[in-house]
Amino acid sequence: MSNSPKNTKSFERQEAARAWWDRIPSGGEVKNREFLFDKGSIARLRRASSPFDVLDEPVVFELYRKLCFKHEQAAYRLVPVAVVACVIARVSADQPERRLETILGSPRSKSGQVEDRAGKDKNKAGDKPKPLLSGTRLKRLMAARDPEDLLRQMRRAIDLLGKSTAVDVGALAVTILDWLHPERCDRTRAMFAYEYHAAGYRRPGLPAEPASPPAA
Repeated sequence: MSNSPKNTKSFERQEAARAWWDRIPSGGEVKNREFLFDKGSIARLRRASSPFDVLDEPVVFELYRKLCFKHEQAAYRLVPVAVVACVIARVSADQPERRLETILGSPRSKSGQVEDRAGKDKNKAGDKPKPLLSGTRLKRLMAARDPEDLLRQMRRAIDLLGKSTAVDVGALAVTILDWLHPERCDRTRAMFAYEYHAAGYRRPGLPAEPASPPAA
C-alpha cells in the first residue's frame, strides 16, 4: 500500500536527500549563500574513489542526520550514506520521477544524449537503438556488491548523463541505500535492471512511468 510505513519512510528519505542536495553550490545566482555547503567539501566528495575517504567530512554526517539514522545504526549505515553523498554530489540537476535507471536504459541519440522528443534522431529501419548505458556497463553495475565498487559504477553512470540531464536525486539516494541493504539489495538490483530494460520499449516523449513488475 502507498501509505505503508515502509513507503512513507522511503518518501521521507527521498525528500531529506533532496534537501541536502539543494545545499550544494551550483555556480548560479544564490540568495542564501550561507546556507550552502563548503565548495571544498563537495569537491572532495566528487573526487573520492572510496566512501571511506570522506568519513571525515561534516557534510556526510549532515546527510546521515537528515536521513534520520540513529547512533546504533552507524556501523552499517554510515558508509552507504557516504556513497550516496559522493554520487548525488555529482548530479547536475534534479527532477522528481526521472529515475536514473530509466534514463540509462533510454535510446541514445546520435549526439550521445538521451532522446526525449518524438521524431528526434530516428533510427534506420532495422536498427536497434542503443541505450545510454551499455549492456557491458550495466553488467558491471549489477555485479557491484560492496560500497567502493558501487560508488565507482554509479559515478560512471552519472558521468554519462552530462551537465544538462536531470535525474531524481531523492530516488537515486534511496536506491543506493537499498542496494547496500542486506535485506533489500536483491529486489533493488532486480527492479533497477527491469526499469533499465523497460525504458527501451517506451516511445520517446512519453513520461517515464515506472513499469509494473511481472505477476508472481
